[in-house]
Amino acid sequence: MKTIKFLFACLFATIFANAQENVPPHMMSDVEVTPPKFTAVKYSPTNNENSLKTFIAENFKYDSEFSRVTEGTEVVRFIINTDGSLSNIEVVNSVSPEVDNLITGIIDKTDYMWMPGKNNGVPVAMEKEVAIEVKLGMSESSATKRDFNEIARTYFTKGADKLFNDGKTKKAIRQFESAVRYKPYDEATLYMLAICELDQGNSQAAQAYVERFKKQGGNVDFLEDNLAEKVKSMDAYEEFTQIFATK
Repeated sequence: MKTIKFLFACLFATIFANAQENVPPHMMSDVEVTPPKFTAVKYSPTNNENSLKTFIAENFKYDSEFSRVTEGTEVVRFIINTDGSLSNIEVVNSVSPEVDNLITGIIDKTDYMWMPGKNNGVPVAMEKEVAIEVKLGMSESSATKRDFNEIARTYFTKGADKLFNDGKTKKAIRQFESAVRYKPYDEATLYMLAICELDQGNSQAAQAYVERFKKQGGNVDFLEDNLAEKVKSMDAYEEFTQIFATK
C-alpha cells in the first residue's frame, strides 16, 4: 500500500511540475494588440519605461499586523482605461485580507499612471493581472530559502492523497487552496479545485476556477490523460465536463 501511495504521489508531483505556470496571455487574431505600459507618472503620450515591480516595492509599507509569517502569491486584476485610469480592481488570488488591502491600495495609487493598450493604434480599455510574491514575518535569509514551487507541490500532493486515497474531498480542497495560494496559475491545481468544489455542490466556486483555468489556456487533455480514471470516476465528472465545454 505504501508503494502504491508513493507512486501515486510521484504521478501528481509530475503533473504539477509539467502544468503551465504563465500569466494569462492576451491574444487576438488579425488585430495588432499593444498591451498597456506602466509609466509611474501621470499618463502622457511619451513612452516612459518604469517598473511596476519597483513602484510596488517602494510603496509596500507594513507594520505589526504582519508580525506573523504571511506568504503566498497575491494576484490582482484591473482594467486600464483609454486615458490611463484604472477601474474594476479585484483580488484574484488572496494571500490574506491584510495583504489584499495593502496591494489593492498600491495599485489604486497608479491611477492615470498607465499608457493604455491599443488595437491597430487606437487606445482601448484592457484587462491586466499583476502577481506579487509576498514573504513577510521572517528574516531575509529565511525568505530567500522559501521555494514557492516546492511548497505548492507538497500541498498539491497532500491534496491528491486526501482526495483519492482517503476520499476526503473537503480536506483535499484545503490542501489545494494552500497550493494555489503559492502558485496561482498552476493548471493542475486549478483543475483539481474546480472538480472538488463541484463534487461538494459548490458550482459557483467550481465555475470560477474553470474560468481561471481557461483564461490562461489550460491544457485539460494533458491533465485528463495523466489523471486517467481517478478523476473520471468521481460523481461530479460529467457535470464538470459540461462546464469546461461551455464557452
